[in-house]
Amino acid sequence: MTELIEATNNGLAQLILQVKTLAVYLSVIFAALFIFFFIQFRKLMVQKIELMKSLLRAPEAASGGGVISRWEEIVRHFDSTKEAEWKFAIIEADKLVDDLLKQAGYPGDTMGERLMNIEQGQLLSLQGLWEAHKIRNKLAHDVNYFLRYAEARQAIKFYEEALKELQVI
Repeated sequence: MTELIEATNNGLAQLILQVKTLAVYLSVIFAALFIFFFIQFRKLMVQKIELMKSLLRAPEAASGGGVISRWEEIVRHFDSTKEAEWKFAIIEADKLVDDLLKQAGYPGDTMGERLMNIEQGQLLSLQGLWEAHKIRNKLAHDVNYFLRYAEARQAIKFYEEALKELQVI
């Protein structure tokens, strides 16, 4: 009987040793993964800071006029009671953000291509920019598209969030 207890204790001790060894290996793996993801996060943050710096170094957008004055003009159009003015505001806001992305060096021939070249996490407002750009595309490609005020307000809000995140307004 004591032999059975001793064999069980030895087996249990060996199992505990194996679990401890596995725990050490897993700890090392998780620590390495943490360090890897931390480094990747820092790289993304550095890229974002460089993007903001490049935008701040070149406050004039490609089509002329300062970013702030262009944004104020966009807001004036949006504050109108006319749907045509809201449409104009969205199209101009899209152009403004597109000009800034071009200046920042994002590759692509179109705004959509430039947005695709921004990695997730590099710009927190990226998803909102996509939504606003989709609305702009509806306006540009369907002359009969009826733009609701709430939809226009949301698109302008998305553009504004992106411009604030980029620290240009």
